[in-house]
Amino acid sequence: MFGTHEFDVIIAGGGLAGASVAAALGEFGYRILIVEPGLDNTKRLAGELIHPPGTSDLAELGLLPALENAGGTPVYGFAVFAHQQRERISAETGSVLTDSGAFVLPYTSVDGMRIQGHAIEHAQMTKAMLAHVEKLPHVTVWKGARVTAVDVSSDEYALVTIIKGKRELQLKAQLLVAADGRTSNIRKMAGIEDDRTRLSTMVGYHLKNGRLPHPGFGHVFVGGPSPALAYQIAPNEVRVMFDIQDNPDGVKALERDPAYLEPIPEPLRSDIKQAMQTQQALVSANYTISPRALTKGRLVCVGDAGGCCHPLTATGISVSTRDAMRLRQAISDAQGNLKIALRRYTFLREGPTRTRMALAEALYRCFSERTPAMELLRMGILSYWHRSKSGRAASMALLSTYEGRMSVMARQYARVVGYGLIELVKLSKESELGSKRDALVGLSGATVKYVGEAFRGLFDGIYIPKSPEDARRYIKSQLRVA
Repeated sequence: MFGTHEFDVIIAGGGLAGASVAAALGEFGYRILIVEPGLDNTKRLAGELIHPPGTSDLAELGLLPALENAGGTPVYGFAVFAHQQRERISAETGSVLTDSGAFVLPYTSVDGMRIQGHAIEHAQMTKAMLAHVEKLPHVTVWKGARVTAVDVSSDEYALVTIIKGKRELQLKAQLLVAADGRTSNIRKMAGIEDDRTRLSTMVGYHLKNGRLPHPGFGHVFVGGPSPALAYQIAPNEVRVMFDIQDNPDGVKALERDPAYLEPIPEPLRSDIKQAMQTQQALVSANYTISPRALTKGRLVCVGDAGGCCHPLTATGISVSTRDAMRLRQAISDAQGNLKIALRRYTFLREGPTRTRMALAEALYRCFSERTPAMELLRMGILSYWHRSKSGRAASMALLSTYEGRMSVMARQYARVVGYGLIELVKLSKESELGSKRDALVGLSGATVKYVGEAFRGLFDGIYIPKSPEDARRYIKSQLRVA
């Protein structure tokens, strides 16, 4: 049956992505409905660390005070621990501290970017954001409701079927926003296929009074079978996560193999061991997912519903806020014409998404694979961070999503390769790396791939008008942007 409710925009998902979109679209006078099923966010691993571009977006949308009042803790950058690293560097360089051996990469190295991010337990984050936007005069929230069917065959509206309590309602909306995560049911209902690759299993623990070597920084521990991540989610609470490859039963693999804990210094290692003995781990599969379209009819995908990558870069939440801002900009550029706005949104998102996915893949391979090529690349990136202040800044700009150009990512990758080749020359014995020839061949192949991605980015996403009137409208929007 058709409901009597009238909404211009329906957002499926009341997490941070959905809340950000609801706040971002307020200026257009839309009547917005958020449909939130009310899943238990305390029993799953999900995004908790927000890079500075994300906190800047939340501040602009008026959401940051609510987030900070809900708890959590500031984040000032990353500390990377390279197990069995080849050299220790003095604190005066600013990249490695002698007492911990960590490569410390602060957000402050990036000119023009906010100096701190924020981290908070996922359930607290989503609860605080939804509670805030629910009070906005243009927003209605249906908790415990769910979208069960969508029809996006019309160019003028989306037809959305919603179960609310014991009632089934069919609503027409000018815009339907899929903000329901990486496995988006809305995307599937609309018939948008995706390409996905399972990467690994993530096993996580919540440490009370966890003792991080560098409080206020995200930690990456390299040198075990695969990377481990740790960061504060409150002043005295730490989230730690282990990436487990080639084993769907990640908890047992972690318990059996002490190598996973070797790169982690004391006393944090003991804190983790205690948690492993007393807690039931949270487990999640890591995927790369790339939808074959971001829009269809009047449907648009935002956040992880628009694609996801390995969480090593912790970009999921920042991408969600960025997408909200991009959608707002696209609608503004198109003067409210949603057909044009959705094409514009796809264009605005295309380049940064390619960069994000390539960076996540490159870093994950670098820090997890044990091939000669990736060993050489790992030497290169550590040497690059050691010797180049601008290199550290460029890396953090990319990692935080502040810089989204694929050409910049490819250029930085090439420089890392150059530093890796310098380290290769220093090696006196082949056995220190395995086969030098294998290292060079493997690294050359990876380099060609990312350079090719950069060139492809010059041509992908170019706007092609469908009619002379369409072209005139687009040109006007571009003049306003310029």
